[in-house]
Amino acid sequence: MKIRTTIGFFAVICILICGTLFTSCKGPEGEAYLAYSWVSAPLYLYDENPSIPSTVHNGTYYKTNEGSYYMEYIAWDDSAWWMTYKISANPGQPFFQEGEPAYFEISLYSFGPSIYQWDEPRSADNSMDDDTGSDPSAAPAGSSEPIPPADRGDSGTESIVRGGYTLEIEWGKLE
Repeated sequence: MKIRTTIGFFAVICILICGTLFTSCKGPEGEAYLAYSWVSAPLYLYDENPSIPSTVHNGTYYKTNEGSYYMEYIAWDDSAWWMTYKISANPGQPFFQEGEPAYFEISLYSFGPSIYQWDEPRSADNSMDDDTGSDPSAAPAGSSEPIPPADRGDSGTESIVRGGYTLEIEWGKLE
């Protein structure tokens, strides 16, 4: 009887150790993607993120690394804006599963940048085909509308958290 109890005790301990190891061992982080969109193409766009090419196409998602970056642009009406943004990708999932990919889109308006929130999950295949794109201020049903220019001011912050990933932006008008 004593041997049977000892074997049962060790079996329970082994199961607990194995369960803890497997559930705490997470897979790699999900990949992060960033797209810029606009109604009228900006006259100038600079982004210090090394993953963003020097020529940016409207609505095209670019694979990017986590980090904090600075960008600025001049809108079609000669208004100039700066922005810092921080991208955090999904953590990996238990049992060594890779984290979900994160797709972020920042709209470059003449009244400043804004996080564009889609109603459905985006993917690299959802990019717009041309540089003129569609009007991002005509938000799809269920997504958030941009803040109207009269209520917006010359600086601000926004963030979005979905499924464990985060995009935070801080922006202001260049003088």
